[in-house]
Amino acid sequence: MQADSRQEPRREPPIDGGATPWWLDDLLRSAAAAATRTSLASVPAAEPRRPPSGTRGDYASALALRIAGAVGLPAEALAADIAAELRLSPHVVSAAAEGRGFVNVTLTPRARVSLVRAACGANYLMGYRPAPADRGGRAAAAWALTPLHAAETVVRAREWAREDARRRMVLAAGADGADDSGARPSETPAEASGGVARRTGPGAPGRAGAAGPGGSAGPRYYSGPPPSWGSSGRAADEVTEVTWRDPYLDEPPGESDAARLLAVLGEASARFAFCRSAPEHPRAGELTGPGLPALPTAEEPGNWERHTAANPGFAVRYAHAHAVRTRAWAADLGFVPSRAVAEVGSGAGARGGALADDAVAALDEPLAAALAGCLFDGPGVLSAAAGRRQPHILVRYLEGVATAYHDWRESCTAVPTSVATDAARGEVVMARLELCAAVAGVLRTGLSLLGVPAPTRL
Repeated sequence: MQADSRQEPRREPPIDGGATPWWLDDLLRSAAAAATRTSLASVPAAEPRRPPSGTRGDYASALALRIAGAVGLPAEALAADIAAELRLSPHVVSAAAEGRGFVNVTLTPRARVSLVRAACGANYLMGYRPAPADRGGRAAAAWALTPLHAAETVVRAREWAREDARRRMVLAAGADGADDSGARPSETPAEASGGVARRTGPGAPGRAGAAGPGGSAGPRYYSGPPPSWGSSGRAADEVTEVTWRDPYLDEPPGESDAARLLAVLGEASARFAFCRSAPEHPRAGELTGPGLPALPTAEEPGNWERHTAANPGFAVRYAHAHAVRTRAWAADLGFVPSRAVAEVGSGAGARGGALADDAVAALDEPLAAALAGCLFDGPGVLSAAAGRRQPHILVRYLEGVATAYHDWRESCTAVPTSVATDAARGEVVMARLELCAAVAGVLRTGLSLLGVPAPTRL
């Protein structure tokens, strides 16, 4: 990076698409370019993150540390210069240098909550990436799930489930290792491990119409790309009905250890359990939480077989169903988003009219703001999980979103018992429904990357 005397005027990125991680990245990079008198193209990604609890600011970036050497300035001084440029933005309340070169930023409440509507976009978690072209069916095949009931052992089934999640995360995040077509590696986990080779067409294991447990059709709704990918609308307005039923729980178990486990847990809980722990080879008896074995068995399933909050997989799926049904209850009472607000996606999430002051205040309440902060983290979490090939990172993130959602919903009445006659109250309800929509979209996409369906009814 070199100073440029012909530097272009400082560019303020428009906030039309909401205060997304990408907008904030642009804002920080623009401030750094102005502070160092360099071109914007020469400034690397700012990678803003939410700072630890108790730290000043909504977001923090180590950009000054990253470029200090290249511009020949101390990181602390450069961070102060970047903060000074940020304070010129109408969307910034305060910005300050912290530590040895971090920049902490606090946005205005209106800018901060604009993320909620942006996160309603169908592809938000995946960074609004377009769906890859399906060349000869290769992209669709890349998303196919390995049939866990074909594994002889639970250990092998766990390996396959984790490999499925890794491949799908990489495809969704566009991480290194996925080609433009989204094609999967030449071998499936089963094939690479000497297991059952995957067939294509009718009767293929794990596909629609496949022979599953007891010879019946196996799961039909796990195998494709995230349901929102390639959509041009709102994630929450394009929900396909998904039930809680799991075919493995409805049929006699198979003979292998893996098949017997699936008959106890169901595929959804099994995949969630298999992806929750960090170690690739957990120790015997290792737990990932109270009553949650890293390697459950049919004889010792732990809380993974429960349909209660003690089962994190159930809790995440329940949060999705609750968010979806909340919007359905509201629609029954006449709370329907305007057409302008409904048409979000492809990064244009905050368009469709400014939020009323009461709506901004509702979304900036502490628990609502904490939930919105979780949504901000999502794309970065997926990128990290895909880059490191560690599905447990995504699992723990989804659990955090579900917990934040339940905390928020218990603190407020998102849907009144009748249509609000007060216009301000109506704006508050609509804003809270936007937050429900964003949560549902993020949870549904994240679960689909794990190969887990997101039920839509309680």
